[in-house]
Amino acid sequence: MTDFTLRQNDIEKFVQAHRQGSEIHVLIKGGDAAAEPVEAAVFHLIAQTDNGILLERTLPDGSRQQWRLVGQKDGVKRMLWVNGRTHHYERVLPRGGGAASQDVSLAATIPAVVADVLVSVGDQVQDGDKLILLESMKMIIPIQAPYSGTVTALHCAKGDSVQAGIPLVELDQS
Repeated sequence: MTDFTLRQNDIEKFVQAHRQGSEIHVLIKGGDAAAEPVEAAVFHLIAQTDNGILLERTLPDGSRQQWRLVGQKDGVKRMLWVNGRTHHYERVLPRGGGAASQDVSLAATIPAVVADVLVSVGDQVQDGDKLILLESMKMIIPIQAPYSGTVTALHCAKGDSVQAGIPLVELDQS
């Protein structure tokens, strides 16, 4: 399961997403994890290529909607093209004094093989640095640092098969 907070047009939303096979379950709440759900949806992954993904959702009336998505990230800033429309938003970083709020565990989003581990425990990394390279369906997928920090743990090695949602590296914000 992936939990994160997004800010778009000065409005923050808490998002929970998890994948089960070809299904992606998304729950969006206003502001924080304790808020009431604003929107919940189940998407089916139809196709995934170098150029993005194709998702489909069955609506309550039985009709189906498809979304073609392509994304780009630069640190906390994100740009997502959905069916030709551009959406700009930013990921809100965890804040607070406790270690639990500052540690981030980075996981694969799809089953993959670890092609290379580019960091070691104790390494200082910068926002956007590549930490791990995964290979899946003949694609190389980088796991990047969402902010500057210190690598506190590695849970994989080159050649390991990893599943979606399993933590690969932990990063403490500095």
